[in-house]
Amino acid sequence: MNRRTNWRKAATALSGLMLAVSLAAPASAETAASYSSPSDSSPADSSAHELIGTKATKIARVTGATPDGETLPNPNKTNSRYALGGTDLGIVWDATTDPAHPKVMIAFGDSFAGWSGNGGGGTGWRGNLLALSEDRDLGEDLKFSSMITDPASPDFAKEIIHSDHNTDGNSDFTAIPTSGVSVGGRHYIHYMQIRNWGANGRWNINFSEIAYSDDEGQTWTKSGVRWGADSKFGQAAFLKDGGFVYMFGTPAGRFDGAYLARVPEADVLAKEKYEYWNGSDWIAGDESAAAKVIVDPVGELSVAYNSYYGKYIMTYLNEDRAAIVLRSSSELTGGWSGESEIATGDEYPALYGAFIHPWSLQGKDLYFLMSQWVPYNVFLMHSTLEIGSPATNEIADPSFESQEADSLSSPWILESGKGGVDRNHSFSRGGANNVFLRNDAGWNGIKQTVPVTPNTEYELTGFLRTSQNNNAGYFGVRAPDGTILKELQYGRLDNYTGQSVRFNSGPHDSVTVFTGFWANGDTWVQADDYSLLAIDSVPPVISLKGDASVEIPLGGTFEDPGATATDNLDGDISRKITVEGSVDTSLVGTYTIIYHAADTEGNAATQVKRTVRVTGPAYSVQNAVFKDKSGNVLRELPKKGMVLATANIRSFTSSPEPITLVLALYDKQGELRNVSAVTQSVSPGATETFAGGFMMPGDNSGYTAKLFVAESMDGLEPLSNVASLSQK
Repeated sequence: MNRRTNWRKAATALSGLMLAVSLAAPASAETAASYSSPSDSSPADSSAHELIGTKATKIARVTGATPDGETLPNPNKTNSRYALGGTDLGIVWDATTDPAHPKVMIAFGDSFAGWSGNGGGGTGWRGNLLALSEDRDLGEDLKFSSMITDPASPDFAKEIIHSDHNTDGNSDFTAIPTSGVSVGGRHYIHYMQIRNWGANGRWNINFSEIAYSDDEGQTWTKSGVRWGADSKFGQAAFLKDGGFVYMFGTPAGRFDGAYLARVPEADVLAKEKYEYWNGSDWIAGDESAAAKVIVDPVGELSVAYNSYYGKYIMTYLNEDRAAIVLRSSSELTGGWSGESEIATGDEYPALYGAFIHPWSLQGKDLYFLMSQWVPYNVFLMHSTLEIGSPATNEIADPSFESQEADSLSSPWILESGKGGVDRNHSFSRGGANNVFLRNDAGWNGIKQTVPVTPNTEYELTGFLRTSQNNNAGYFGVRAPDGTILKELQYGRLDNYTGQSVRFNSGPHDSVTVFTGFWANGDTWVQADDYSLLAIDSVPPVISLKGDASVEIPLGGTFEDPGATATDNLDGDISRKITVEGSVDTSLVGTYTIIYHAADTEGNAATQVKRTVRVTGPAYSVQNAVFKDKSGNVLRELPKKGMVLATANIRSFTSSPEPITLVLALYDKQGELRNVSAVTQSVSPGATETFAGGFMMPGDNSGYTAKLFVAESMDGLEPLSNVASLSQK
């Protein structure tokens, strides 16, 4: 079951299950209270701002077993408790029927007891499962209260919506939930009956249908309210607001846009009561009137209302960007902001699904459930919503959906050669249209001039496929004077393949994007889904926890207080900090710890340093023994004769330095009368044995012998403790 691909990253070649759509109800709807803690005072005028989301972090594993090395909380352990080793989606909605006991329901897609280890597949296949949760503390994990099972098999989560699981490609392959909503005491699931899985990110359905449950999810009835195989609502979502259930929809797959319908809450199962938004008005009973409210591509859509900001928000997979993105609007029917990336395939390979938890809508915290094709399980994610301006696609008519004739028209220009628009020929990557170039000679190309901000980093992307003989295609960007700012050459592309170039706009306030080829006999190129986005170039900022300079006594304990890193778009990226350097408190010296971090776009923070000084004697004289020439241990210095001394010299330095090991004789006035010394290096942490001696002068003048480490013979200043023996 090869279901999707993210073009930017090979690791995502086999990815998520299906486009599903989920909406959480706004504060005005009949739902349980939200349990996200509001912060500060909410903005007064929601129409005056747009929202962005920081890059999401994984909070906990929701399904499956914990693999070796993973440290995420895994409270549900579904592999052992419910025979659920692999699954995806996690479509979550408020399913409260008793205000005293609020709950959410969570629907999963194709599920397996024994996961095959590579995307969807394995033993114990069920097309859909359902969990219930009353967990309000999403900051730690997401705990299930239960999963729906047969009473006779409480450790085996059951399929709630029947499927024949006929895999011949022309029958009932599986039944996949796409969204859910609860009205009064009844729960509804919109599901799609899959006929077969097509090319990556595409599938074919027999129909989609609403099923309902009147017994808290234990049993489900197929209602017969259906949408056809080619419907704009093959995947759908529900949102209660103002007495209506609103339904966003997308056709089967991940490459089309989103449409909007609504129905009175009491008439969810009366298809004739549905009204469809045509861009300016609601049209009753005519699905064909539905106009796109979100341009393609849209995958795994989820929509909710955030009462803190007074904004509708939506999250979904943008297959072109290989990223989960966020949009915001003050109205369901339009005015949606540009896309803000909140999770990327680079950080979370083969990601898909971003279903907003309905109990995280009263503050800045955004919790959602996200899937990854490998390890084919669901995770709880967290992002922080902030007021900001998402990057917008500077390309006009990027997917050629506004082209109304077979010849190419503004804002695109056929700059040379032959070409036009494939309209409704099923040649497009997404939507209905694509552009083509075809000729047997010369340069053939299209272009569009777009406004840009000077001295700004941009990324241009597009998707191309070609004839087999293409060998001189070019995709890139020109300055206003025609100079190439950046281009790449492409050859044969059998399937739509992402092309990408990054460039700096320099002093220019406009650039021209282009795609073309030098013909090699009868040569053709088809192009679709262009994007030109400003790239974040602001580096994160690292801040030390604790002091920048620290002193630790020799032999003491040092615990690095660490640092934090924040980014304008990624938010808190402290988890990405890498630390260079270490401290050995058993050795005297000055140590430097360096903290590094970079954001998702690779912008590196200015490194921050902490200095740690381990203080104490650099050397230690240990086990000092004074003897006469016969080897007898001396308890006091004799009047005459040979005095020999031995000792272990321990280095506490962090680098080998030349030192002088000294045995010196001082009279009672402190004047040096004799000395024995050797200069050598002692390795850090090493112990060397010293031996030396001298003849006593022969008189009794209150002499003292001292054994110590000095920097040199000049001055004989001790760098260590001093072992001594005196005359009486």
